[in-house]
Amino acid sequence: MFQLLKKSSVEYLESSVLSRCKFLVHAFCTRRGGVSDGNFASLNFSEREGDTSDNVRQNWKVIAETFNLQVEQFFVVHQVHGDRILIVDHTNIALIKRQRHQVDAIVTDRPGLAIGIKTADCVPVFLADRARRIIGVVHAGWRGTALNIAAKTVTAFAETFSSRPADMIAAIGPAIGPCCYEVDEAVFNAVTGDGSWESAFIPCREEGKWMLDLPSANRRQLLQAGIPPESVFSSDICTSCRKGIFFSHRGDGGKTGRQINFMMLNENKTV
Repeated sequence: MFQLLKKSSVEYLESSVLSRCKFLVHAFCTRRGGVSDGNFASLNFSEREGDTSDNVRQNWKVIAETFNLQVEQFFVVHQVHGDRILIVDHTNIALIKRQRHQVDAIVTDRPGLAIGIKTADCVPVFLADRARRIIGVVHAGWRGTALNIAAKTVTAFAETFSSRPADMIAAIGPAIGPCCYEVDEAVFNAVTGDGSWESAFIPCREEGKWMLDLPSANRRQLLQAGIPPESVFSSDICTSCRKGIFFSHRGDGGKTGRQINFMMLNENKTV
């Protein structure tokens, strides 16, 4: 249900189900196709870990040219591993872009705005309302997952745009898998809460350690929020196992870049 594609030098993953929604474009980008080098090779979109600002600017130009967009069309936020959601509707977009939004999900009905999130093991979730032509992107690490950010974003669709979960599609992109994501008791207690999420954890031989299936936990949230099981799709690709293709904070020992994952409503979103 996901396929690895290449345009010019850029390699990216595409959900075949979302690709049939002609009113939007999307891409779960890999780390391949940019100008950065060393630990950030090559399509890195973050300066916070040590890459140069010039490299990152060049990478934005690369991705914009690849998808026939302007750099100014991309809109990202300052991700803080929380559960806040930014709604971008008919508000002045110029004003919104000047502000530093500390959020981890974006929902919009604005055509021509490429909303994006950066990842390097955390779960990227794409949401699309096929009936009302609304899209959203979610950044879910273990903290955001513990706060139910995926489910809360589905609720934001309903409260803001009167979306019905039955009309929605969810695509879960590459993220660290249960094969590579060992966590401790603090994470276990935060995510399980009342115990309903224990199935996302696999006990390790070492006491007080578990392997966490973060994509599965987010899938369960989406199902509990009302999206039908047949409308939730997962790439099942572990970023740590495939660190030659994707940036992985865990796999690269914390010294790595961030790939971009974006969605955009076409200018003629009624197509």
